[in-house]
Amino acid sequence: MTTVLPPAGFRGENGYSLDVQNVSGSHGPLEETLSIDRRSHRLTDDAIQVPGRWLTVSPYLERDHQLDLESIDTPNRLLALALRQLQPATTEYAKVRYDEALDWRNIMSTLRILVATEGYRWTRHSFYVVEFRSKLKQNVDVDLLFKLDKESHVEATKSGGLLKYWYGTPDTERRNLATCLWRSRDDAINGGLGPWHKQARAAIVQMYEEIDVKGLRLTIDDDVSSWSFGPYSESRSEHSGGAQS
Repeated sequence: MTTVLPPAGFRGENGYSLDVQNVSGSHGPLEETLSIDRRSHRLTDDAIQVPGRWLTVSPYLERDHQLDLESIDTPNRLLALALRQLQPATTEYAKVRYDEALDWRNIMSTLRILVATEGYRWTRHSFYVVEFRSKLKQNVDVDLLFKLDKESHVEATKSGGLLKYWYGTPDTERRNLATCLWRSRDDAINGGLGPWHKQARAAIVQMYEEIDVKGLRLTIDDDVSSWSFGPYSESRSEHSGGAQS
């Protein structure tokens, strides 16, 4: 598991990356680390989603982790609903390009269906994406990692605008991909200001040999006819990456 902990504004000394390979780690066997994601997907009595208003948008199922669909406008609501279909496009998602790591074609197909069902006219819209790639230390404090991730997600959810949080399972090299999709970059920054995020950032050197955090712009064109990912810039007219349909 990786974590929501680095907010959009986190920077290492050389940009959105931090090499902490030579810093000593904490405790916990590797096999326990590699299976940590199963713990956050476990269904509990408290993990009951209320139909209609509250949407589960992460591996955490309790109410304080759910998105209030009444708090966002139509484009963000429809994308959040479509993102329920978010799945890896390849088992190599920790290593391939972001736009190839996840099955965006299926998500956009689902979005088109939702748009048509509501009779909504989709016009070009952009969203903020955090791409978080990591390599865990061989021995990490699994309980601490899980606690920091879960509590940080509560903070991000309360802040507002978090449409999706997904993470994979570390591969045999302990590399992983996690991602957050937000209504805006401001939402992402505000979501990372709480005390649990502060604790999580302080624990980075204990948890990771390497991290690489990037802010991306997802642009979905009129009628969901195409979409693209590119480096985030303040100018909404600047996009890069190949459009798909």
